[in-house]
Amino acid sequence: MNEIKINRRQALQLAAALGTTFGLSTLPEPIRAALLPITADTAPKIIYLQGLSCTGCSISLLQTATISPLSSITTYSNLSFHSDLSAISGQQALALIDSFISGKDGEYYLAIEGAIPAGMPEACMIGSKPFGEYVAAGAKTAAGIIAIGTCASFGGIPSAEGNPTGSMSVPAFLAQRHIDKLLITIPGCPTHPDWVWHTITHLVKVGLPELTESRSPKIFFGKNLHNSCPRYHYFQEEMFAKKLGDFGCLFKLGCLGPITFADCPTRWWNGGSTWCIDANAPCIGCAAPTFALHKDFPFYRTESESRTKL
Repeated sequence: MNEIKINRRQALQLAAALGTTFGLSTLPEPIRAALLPITADTAPKIIYLQGLSCTGCSISLLQTATISPLSSITTYSNLSFHSDLSAISGQQALALIDSFISGKDGEYYLAIEGAIPAGMPEACMIGSKPFGEYVAAGAKTAAGIIAIGTCASFGGIPSAEGNPTGSMSVPAFLAQRHIDKLLITIPGCPTHPDWVWHTITHLVKVGLPELTESRSPKIFFGKNLHNSCPRYHYFQEEMFAKKLGDFGCLFKLGCLGPITFADCPTRWWNGGSTWCIDANAPCIGCAAPTFALHKDFPFYRTESESRTKL
C-alpha cells in the first residue's frame, strides 16, 4: 500500500471536517486545542522589555504577513506593554511593569529583546533601575520567558568579544542568577515575525513546542539551512560563485549557512517575497549561536581569509 503524506494544514482541515461530523470532543486534545479560537480570556498577556538592541526585532514583528500586526498584539496576544508601541510612558509605564512583575495582574509572559549589560548595569536603565533587575524579578513571576532575537538568545553584537558592558544573553544571565524558568529562545537578527507569533500562539493553544538544545522551537530551527538551500546542488558540484551576483554556491563568498539552523529557505522573508540567498547575498548566520560574538567574526569571509571561530 502506498504511503499517503499530508502537511500540517491539511491535517487540521481534515480534523475540522471530522470534528464537524463526529463532534469536537472525540478528537485528540492537541487537535481540539488547535481548532479552538483564541479569546480575550485565553490570549496571553505579554510584557515586552528591551535591553541592549537596535529595536530591529520589534520592527520585524510588525511586518507579519500571515496575520495583521494589529491582530498579533490585540487578538492572538495581549501585548500589555511595549516601550515602542505602548501609549503610556513615564511613571504610568513603570507602574504597569511593576504591577505585572509583582504578580498582581495574573499570568503573563515576559518577552525580552536585546542583551543584558551585566558588567555595566547603568548602561541600560528602565526608570531608575537597571534593566537586569527587571529581568531577574520578572523571571520569577512570569509563566515563561521568551528571548526574542539573537542578542537576547545568544548575546549577539552587544555581547561581542571585548565589549565594555559585560553583556550577556538571557539564558546566560538567568543561569548566573540561578533562575530556573520556562525559557524559549527565538534567534535571528532580526527575528522573523512568524517565528515569534506562531510560537506564542502554539504556547496558548497547544502547549510548549518541541525545543532544540538551544531552547528554540524545533519546527523553525531544527534543520540546517545549508542542507535546505536551493543552491546546495552547486555546493555538491563545487560550482562556487566568485563574486556577488554570480550563479553558484555562495560558500566561498562567506555564506554561513552550514553553521546555521533556520527555515529561511522555505519560509522566506518580507511577506514571502525574498530571502538572503534569493537576493544573491550570503547567509551571515544571524540565527547561529556564534553570530558576531568574536572579534574576528567577518560577516562576509573569503576562503583564504576565513578565521571564523565556529
